[in-house]
Amino acid sequence: MKFCDDTVMGYDASRRVFSPGEALTFDDAYRLAHLPLVAPGHPEIISTKDGTDYRHGRYETPRHSLVVPVDAGQLGRSDTFRQFEAELRSFSFSQKIAWELGDERAGKLHATIVGGLSVPDIARCVEAAASALAPLGELSLRVGGPFLGRINSGRIYLPVYPCCHDSEDVFGLVQQACGARLTRFYVIGYYHFAAALTVAETADLAGLAERWRRRVLAELPVTSLAVMATNDDLALSGRVVATIPAGQLA
Repeated sequence: MKFCDDTVMGYDASRRVFSPGEALTFDDAYRLAHLPLVAPGHPEIISTKDGTDYRHGRYETPRHSLVVPVDAGQLGRSDTFRQFEAELRSFSFSQKIAWELGDERAGKLHATIVGGLSVPDIARCVEAAASALAPLGELSLRVGGPFLGRINSGRIYLPVYPCCHDSEDVFGLVQQACGARLTRFYVIGYYHFAAALTVAETADLAGLAERWRRRVLAELPVTSLAVMATNDDLALSGRVVATIPAGQLA
């Protein structure tokens, strides 16, 4: 089975590079959508924002997305993933990671394929995705080393590299079938900082990310896609409203 790599995916173009002397602080997107849930009471929280329905990190109207679920148990059984996390925990900045939040989210891990689905579009997208997946046969994905982006600066993501079908990104085929934008970008929001980092801590984090960025942390089967509804961007309230089987023998 062949997998997409960084010559195909969009991660390198969106990766944040820290300059010497720079410290990781929280951007407005993280302060509004994530920090209220990661560290309630933090002084930098943005509780509300005009033009949005965010209230302390949650919103009244659920958002719907087509996602690929990620099995936290299978990921945690990967020797390489365990080696990476052991090194992550060895740094002093790891005390600023909300580890308990990771445990709470273990059953909700996912990478988004098509975001912002309107309720009337869900059935059409499910049908289109099922049709796109039917001829593909068994599917897998690779979970890559840490990705630090320019948006939601308090999160450490794990990038997903899907397998290819006739040299095409299989999740891209699903996006096209659903009439969605081709992103080449599927990330798992995995670790969350509850406090900003010092310059020294940021340098340690940047070095860790650089050492591991080309590593494959795990290779996992893709057995289904799902439409997830959530009332918060950490998917703490996430629930599956539709399941699309994948990875069947063609």
